[in-house]
Amino acid sequence: MKKLSLSLIVLAAAALILSACAASPTPAAATAASVPQGVIAEGRLMPVNTLDVSFSLSGQVAEVLVKDGETVSAGQALARLNGSPEAQAALARAQQEAQAAQLALDNLKAAAEVNLAQAKLNVITAEKALETARTNREEDATDENKAIEVLAEAKLAQAQDTLSRLESGKGVDPDLQAAAEARLASADAALTSAQAAIAALELKSPAAGTLVDASLQAGQRLAAGQPVFTLADFSNWVVETDNLTEADVVKISLGQKVTVTLDALPEKTLEGEVTHINARYEEKRGDITYTVTVTLKQTDPLMRWGMTAAVTFAR
Repeated sequence: MKKLSLSLIVLAAAALILSACAASPTPAAATAASVPQGVIAEGRLMPVNTLDVSFSLSGQVAEVLVKDGETVSAGQALARLNGSPEAQAALARAQQEAQAAQLALDNLKAAAEVNLAQAKLNVITAEKALETARTNREEDATDENKAIEVLAEAKLAQAQDTLSRLESGKGVDPDLQAAAEARLASADAALTSAQAAIAALELKSPAAGTLVDASLQAGQRLAAGQPVFTLADFSNWVVETDNLTEADVVKISLGQKVTVTLDALPEKTLEGEVTHINARYEEKRGDITYTVTVTLKQTDPLMRWGMTAAVTFAR
């Protein structure tokens, strides 16, 4: 009898324990479900802007005027190539032709007053010659006198036409002036081209920034367009992440706030926002991915180009 009562008590206790366990919620599961999760991606720290600089001409380096890590201003000379005798000769010829064309135009304009006076005198002379020819023809209507009269009429018409043209051009024949101006324009264009060829021997910085990988040396031969310097703007930083999948990128929008942690500076949390979402996709390891650029709001002297960053996009 005692054994039966003890068994009943044990069974009842077990039932109470099982029912209590079944009714109690799982705290860990409830907590996990209540925590919002943002999109996290890996990125690379980059200067806000970079630019490769190159000569537009092929040639041999004559002089390097800067060194790696130097901060330069826009328009500052960075390096020079050896010049060629042909380029110098072309410049001299272009300068001579430009001077000659300008002188010809100036002389044409300077003679305007004299040309106009001479044209008026030619008309008066032609009128008198015609009057004499008519008188002679009226007195003696020979074929010769008739021909002289016709010739005099033609010369008068020609003189009057010349005067009219000069009066419209203020003493300068419009056709001659147009030709002189065209010659000058062509000469100026050739001079500009020759000057540009000489100027291209000197490489100037297109913008302000810091020179990176400046390893150019005097005597080195270069091809036109070959990058010789990289110009970086370290005044601000961006993080580029190119592993956002098509499922993740639709959750990202311009202006969205992000937090960034650099692997090299784990104690610092940097704030930023999305400033660009690349429209072109890339295919990586079978996934469709998109590059997203985040502009940081803070900088740190310890930041270095290429540092790995963890980027968390706020929901």
